[in-house]
Amino acid sequence: MTIKKLLAAIHSDLSLDSAEEIKANIELIARVQEMSAGERETIKAAFSDGSLYDGDVPSKSSRDILVKDGFIAKVVVKGEDGFNACTYKGRWAYRILKAMIEAQEPAND
Repeated sequence: MTIKKLLAAIHSDLSLDSAEEIKANIELIARVQEMSAGERETIKAAFSDGSLYDGDVPSKSSRDILVKDGFIAKVVVKGEDGFNACTYKGRWAYRILKAMIEAQEPAND
């Protein structure tokens, strides 16, 4: 998978973005590529299933790392504590993960 395709997954354009934006996006891609299986599963669940109650998070230790790194946020849902939601940064991570998975799938010809 090329860096250009990963940047396209997060709507980054080498010809339009500033050097700082490109650098930040490449750092994000590198971080996502280094994610553990638990972190990847937790991002996917938070993105796909919406706010997750603490007991429904695939990996609590991975969730804690993702909260620290800004991919997941602890939120209140309808007045109740104990929920976890994907942030915008988490959305970008999900899109990168999805592009990486799609690149590994064999083409259906």
